[in-house]
Amino acid sequence: MIDLPAGTIYLVDDDPAVLRLLAATVATIGVAAKVFDSARDFLLAYVPTPCDCLVCDLRMPDIDGMELQRRLKCLPIAPPIIFLTGFAEVNIAVEAMKLGAFDFLEKPFSAQALLGKIQAALNFSRDQYAKSLEAQTRQARLAVLTLRERSVIARVVNGQSSREIAASLGISIRTVENHRTRLMEKLHVESTVELVKLFL
Repeated sequence: MIDLPAGTIYLVDDDPAVLRLLAATVATIGVAAKVFDSARDFLLAYVPTPCDCLVCDLRMPDIDGMELQRRLKCLPIAPPIIFLTGFAEVNIAVEAMKLGAFDFLEKPFSAQALLGKIQAALNFSRDQYAKSLEAQTRQARLAVLTLRERSVIARVVNGQSSREIAASLGISIRTVENHRTRLMEKLHVESTVELVKLFL
């Protein structure tokens, strides 16, 4: 039994029969997907969430799968895309993966294969969102530091001692220790280990 993490699944295909099949497959595990018969409608409705993925046909009129992928890559965090492809389009799907698509599924496909790929994509999306939050937190913390404190912390993270930092920056060891004390207070950490973990 596939156990999907809580998230949003988007299904985009211009073939109504395929769209119904995709929606019915996802519904078998109690997850409601958001369904669109064109990439344009999807783009108008899409709102990024902490855990989402897109199952999309590669060949569609107007905006095809590759163009949709290009447009989504402009977002700060794009949803992982699973492309649906026919046998003759496998090379194109592989090219799409090189450009950042998450996976592809060749038609006809089994329900188990589809759900397995969706599960992997949702897990990946959740992990990417968590990493993005960590990066934002790190940037916000760095913003409260002076340029000198940033220089000191960069060297601490690289494993340099206060003596080595003092020598490389041309300041006294006491000044380095003062900087370390102030930046630890600003970042609300109590040890060098905690400090290093923030920026690894």
